[in-house]
Amino acid sequence: MSEHRSFYRKITYLVLIAVLLFPISQLGSPSTLEDRKGGYLAQLRTDYNLGQANLGDIDPSSETIRLATLGMRGIAVSLLWSKATEFKKKEDWTSFRATLDQLSKLQPYFISFWRYQAWNLSYNVSVELDDVRDRYHYVKRGIEFLKKGITYNRFSPYLLSDLGWFIGNKIGRADEKKLYRKMFKLDDDFHPENRPSELRDNWLVSKKWYLDAISAVDDHKKSLGKKNPTTFFVRPAMAHINYSSAIENEGTFGEKARIAWATSERLWNSYGNRAMRSSRGFMIQLSSYDRRLKETEELEQQLENMIPGAREDLLAERRSMLTPEMLAVVDLENENLSEEQYTLRAEAQEKIKLDPTDFTDYIAEKAPEKSTEARKLMNRIAEYQTYLFLIRNNRQVANYEYWENRCKFEQTTEALRAREVAYLARRTFLDGDLLEAKRMYEESFGLWAKVLADFPYVEEDSTTGADIMEYILKYRDVLVQLDLTLNDEEIHNQFPLWDFLEINDAERDFTEEIELHHGRSSKQ
Repeated sequence: MSEHRSFYRKITYLVLIAVLLFPISQLGSPSTLEDRKGGYLAQLRTDYNLGQANLGDIDPSSETIRLATLGMRGIAVSLLWSKATEFKKKEDWTSFRATLDQLSKLQPYFISFWRYQAWNLSYNVSVELDDVRDRYHYVKRGIEFLKKGITYNRFSPYLLSDLGWFIGNKIGRADEKKLYRKMFKLDDDFHPENRPSELRDNWLVSKKWYLDAISAVDDHKKSLGKKNPTTFFVRPAMAHINYSSAIENEGTFGEKARIAWATSERLWNSYGNRAMRSSRGFMIQLSSYDRRLKETEELEQQLENMIPGAREDLLAERRSMLTPEMLAVVDLENENLSEEQYTLRAEAQEKIKLDPTDFTDYIAEKAPEKSTEARKLMNRIAEYQTYLFLIRNNRQVANYEYWENRCKFEQTTEALRAREVAYLARRTFLDGDLLEAKRMYEESFGLWAKVLADFPYVEEDSTTGADIMEYILKYRDVLVQLDLTLNDEEIHNQFPLWDFLEINDAERDFTEEIELHHGRSSKQ
């Protein structure tokens, strides 16, 4: 009897197991090539980006090493970090990389780990090596390390943006950038098979990763954390601007360069029109500054006009409180003011300056029935002024106006031709034709003078200013070979960029020439 019971019990267990296997298989089956959706849990992981980044691709070594630490993963991590630091000091790069690989198994979801160690590989380790191919190898290793981190932390804005930064700035701005950019274009590991050769540019590839980082925020609702939206969202546009500049530096001009700058302008305008959260919680658009300023001025004028003659009365009252010395200089122009008078005038003008609060208080005193309306208007003005303050500050962070206008003027016929002629002038100089190189540089300067006349705000402290200064320095090299200088009367009189040179000669390379130019100008 007991044997029959045992047999029936086993049959019952087998039936129960069979029954349970069906819902388990429906819940837990992984996604495969044949069944991309997989079971219910796999679909949830897909919908909510949970678990391993590659669904159905469980990392056995990662899971095993975490189990093998028997609850002491923190201690193991600390020991491995110490070993990684030690190997780095000893410049034992093979052991260093192996240790990082072990760490990645223990801390796959720790974003800072991937960012810090990728920086180590691409920026710190690479510069310790002598051969440029070895340096590129470790730059590449850092990029691959970030890619590995992204497989565990899909849609991380930090890692995606860092990947764009490494591919763009480390390859495109390093001292070895000419070789790095060539190596990158030829490196099949970075490019899908169907990517055309003209798109194998590190700046264009970096732009793609930046756009993925933005998509993680916009489409997948990932948090920016402590990242500044102004500097985060600008990166695709800046990557394309850097691409446009790079191809010109390498000798590509004409229509291709114009199209590149036109695309840069489109991306910059898209960035300017984006609504971004400011540090005070307001949503702002960098492109809206002029409109906001006009609206604010209209509201201020509306407040001022609530009582005719309010400005004149308030100014008269303020001026009556100035000292005689202040009254003597408050309305003077800048010309012929001594330093003491200039300071005194600034102090006087500050004392008579009026703001919306002054008009609101004046209205409350002179026309109490309009006081409520005036205060509501003042509150609106204060809100608009806050928007203006935030927009202005963030525009300064992005150097918004300069890049907006550079994208415009770089598309002009004069700017395109000026860069091309300066590039050809340098090659002509290296070929030994000094007179033709001199003529070409002078043609370029004439074209730049036209550009600067139409876009005067690009002169001071700008990338464009640095570029033109580089052309002038190379022009001086040509003059030296011809036993000429900018001081020679014929050269001096036809040089069209004296004002520009004075503003941008930060290294004081042309101090003597500028002083002589002032002396000649004062005699004319």
